[in-house]
Amino acid sequence: MPTRRGLLTTFSAASALAALGSWGTPALSESQSAPSSNQAGGNPPSDADQTTYEFWSRDIRNPNLPKTRSLDVGTAPRATFVYYDKHNGFVTGSDIGDVGLPDHGDVNVIVNVDHIHLSLTDQSKFVKLEGGSLRIDLQQADPLPSLAERLAWTAIAGFLPDDKKLPPQKDMNFSPGATWGKLQSVPLPEGGGWWTWNFFLQHRKSRWMQLFDVMRRDKNLLLPIFGLGLPAIALTALQTVDNIVAGLTKEANTEWLFQSPDVFVYATKNARDKFEGSKLRLKQGMYVVVPNNQVASFAKQSSGLEVKDGLLVPKNTRSLDVFEAAKQTLPEITYLTVGVTARMTPAPKPAQ
Repeated sequence: MPTRRGLLTTFSAASALAALGSWGTPALSESQSAPSSNQAGGNPPSDADQTTYEFWSRDIRNPNLPKTRSLDVGTAPRATFVYYDKHNGFVTGSDIGDVGLPDHGDVNVIVNVDHIHLSLTDQSKFVKLEGGSLRIDLQQADPLPSLAERLAWTAIAGFLPDDKKLPPQKDMNFSPGATWGKLQSVPLPEGGGWWTWNFFLQHRKSRWMQLFDVMRRDKNLLLPIFGLGLPAIALTALQTVDNIVAGLTKEANTEWLFQSPDVFVYATKNARDKFEGSKLRLKQGMYVVVPNNQVASFAKQSSGLEVKDGLLVPKNTRSLDVFEAAKQTLPEITYLTVGVTARMTPAPKPAQ
């Protein structure tokens, strides 16, 4: 069985998955059943705990899943993806348009979380709880030519506020590619795939938060945001990760900032036309991920805003004033700014 130190000293897909499994073995044996009652207090799991467990172990891969319940807010907010167009402002869904979309070809994608902005309400929650986590998954729609199975990339950020204080705004970022080592881009054959973005807080110190606490202490990390990556794992391994997360996070009163099941993304016309259902154009530039229950408020204010240095600020804000202006902008809204680079893979040259 992998040791805890083994998890911390290497982040290869095989070792990280094995180490997660060593923490989450009970989750695998329970993956077909509901969470057990709270052993410390003897209380049955809450409805929110039950549906959170089912989300991770089953529904995350179902785009049409029923909405998960969350603490105090009824159903958990869904992630909404807004693209920032320098000419047309902030646009969602089909309004992004397909101008300039390549007909076909393979695409390499790089995703980076430039900044994490928490609303004042979520900030107050965050520092009172045991921590939180952001999980990002990218999957291929088609396998690489040399492989029989499609691959997935998972990046997980742990948030453990130091002395119940969040880091400065400038440090609220996360690079999924950095957790994957030298391979920081995700190849999407034919330009199609899925992504999920799930951001949650926990009221009790579950085994999930204990895992990240051990990582931080063992590495003597000072920053309260750090990541664990699983690059290029088979989809069968991704299902194992889902079950492990379900087991490690259960019975901790999960509160969702936002969640998303699989969302199909496309970067070519061929990928777009092959998929029937709701889909999102994957376009080079900046996306803003906003909880769907805050989109209306965001829309009312978005016309006067721009993305500058990865933050939402009033138009014409000076570069020197960006971080201070961002603190005062959209105080009631939680959002991520996500930079996407999508590059076509050059076609192989014909043999001479």
